[in-house]
Amino acid sequence: MRILHCLSQIPGKTGSGVYLQSIVREATEDQIEQAIVCGLPQTMAVAETNLAVNCDKIFATRFENDALPFPVAGMSDVMPYPSTRFSTFDKKRLDLYEQAFTKTLRTAVTKFSPDLIHSHHLWILSALSRKIFPEIPLVISVHGTELRQLELAPQLAHKIIKNLKRADKVMVLNHDQRHKVITEYKFAPEQVVVTGTGYRQDLFCRDYCTKETRPTIIYAGKLSRAKGVIWLIKAFNHMNENGELWLAGSGAGPEADEIRSLAAANPRIKLLGALSQIELAERFRQAHIMALPSLYEGLPLVLLEALACDCRVIVTDLPGIRELVTEEAINEGLVSCITKPPLTGPDTLQRKDEKAFIEDIEEALKTQLKRVEEQQFICCHHLQKTLDETGWHNVFQRIRTVYEEVLKN
Repeated sequence: MRILHCLSQIPGKTGSGVYLQSIVREATEDQIEQAIVCGLPQTMAVAETNLAVNCDKIFATRFENDALPFPVAGMSDVMPYPSTRFSTFDKKRLDLYEQAFTKTLRTAVTKFSPDLIHSHHLWILSALSRKIFPEIPLVISVHGTELRQLELAPQLAHKIIKNLKRADKVMVLNHDQRHKVITEYKFAPEQVVVTGTGYRQDLFCRDYCTKETRPTIIYAGKLSRAKGVIWLIKAFNHMNENGELWLAGSGAGPEADEIRSLAAANPRIKLLGALSQIELAERFRQAHIMALPSLYEGLPLVLLEALACDCRVIVTDLPGIRELVTEEAINEGLVSCITKPPLTGPDTLQRKDEKAFIEDIEEALKTQLKRVEEQQFICCHHLQKTLDETGWHNVFQRIRTVYEEVLKN
């Protein structure tokens, strides 16, 4: 079996990039031959993608050059590196983008001869793969951000959906996402299957002896408003409890700059910067509470990773979250779900609703900090079953089943 993976942005820097790295690693262990098409800045070495294949099997479309004179286009409007928003794409920019990726795809297929293409995101690169190579079976993994781009970049949506509907299989993270994908893209129900998401069980695990003596809250993700970081900081600033807030992640642009400035003003807040999976696992084992007050999510890997490291969790009550963390964990108080505030568009919080959102975050923080101080121990059987079943090995076996089914047809 020869699989060509396609991701239009930098592997490893976002949830979908970590997903790609993990799937490639698992497939390598299963002796599957693989190659990767991805988007990289002009100066980034392919070895920095940390993909478990030889560098000659990585085919990069380069940005910030004469062919593509702008930074890598991101599936989120705020990325952890300099990026271009798809909402800014006009016909000229779209043509350049498609021409560059078409060239990369043709080179990869000619040199590698894949049996199947596994593309990521129901977006431009996946549509191109179907259009250029209708004879090669195509499966697509959904990560959630493409559903936002349908709203943020509607000028691109109509052109993309036509070719995407011809995918052999679409793999989604949860049942709520499956419903949305079928509705928005008009797929036949049998085309869309739930394969879920995973985490590295060898890295993210309990170690009670490493927990900080001081109550510690950690956020992990992009430094952006859509992730709720601004309001998390403001809620934490209102509190007098003897605790620390760690911010793990990076970002570019005015939103990230605003977050860094707010964080720097409070000595109890530490900016950790971008962390490797090994470094993040170590921080989760040290922290007591993981806070993720996002306004929009696909299915965040960091929730599983934090829970596996025995962190309590504060998270916005978004679609798919309860399915992931289990109702048992919520009812037992291990997970606090914050009410999702009213939004304009997919992820914009109006100023008039900020105060209530901050108060909700603050209340959840106080509740979980109290439970930490009381050293409450909670055993959630359904959550443990979820953690046991969502290692990357199990996720990949579900994906491999999809590969085999498609290749038989």
